[in-house]
Amino acid sequence: MLRHMGRCVSAPSLFRNSKIAAAKTNNNISRSFWHRRPTYLPSPIGHEFDKAMSQMQHEFDRVINSSFWRPFVDNQHPSVVETYRLRNPIVEDNGVKKFKLEFDIRRFKPEDVKISTDAQKKTLTIEAKYSDENSKFEYQRTISVPDGVTPADITCTYKSDGVLLLEAPYIEPEKPEPVKDTVINIDHK
Repeated sequence: MLRHMGRCVSAPSLFRNSKIAAAKTNNNISRSFWHRRPTYLPSPIGHEFDKAMSQMQHEFDRVINSSFWRPFVDNQHPSVVETYRLRNPIVEDNGVKKFKLEFDIRRFKPEDVKISTDAQKKTLTIEAKYSDENSKFEYQRTISVPDGVTPADITCTYKSDGVLLLEAPYIEPEKPEPVKDTVINIDHK
């Protein structure tokens, strides 16, 4: 029960005539900043606020869904870039596609890092270990190398900001022929 205009009412009665109630009855789900639309006493201020929030939501949707939006900026934290690169290892640079990964290993010196590839399993393994009398750090990643990348062609650079950059040429693999429609007989008994 909620208090509305000095009397107790149930939540569904607040939304009986609203768009939210109509959407709920039609089983439509609309994305909104609001889980449920707030109700105001009838006043121009409440309506203006709703209008401004709708415009803001529209602008957010337009910017986020635009083709120019990127999930990170180049100067953002290296771990954010690392997560993005793991999901999208093939990039296009000057019209040439290549395999590119970046890892945040700034706690380690270049001599603490060991990188290996396995051509049979098509994997890349990165290991970094550091220890002293007060602390011990370990980092390990094993990544599947995508088709179109030869593990022996992967190069590695330890950048001055502590980012490990791995790159290799990418040759797009041939696409298999699509499966044609085939009639399969049914054994009726």
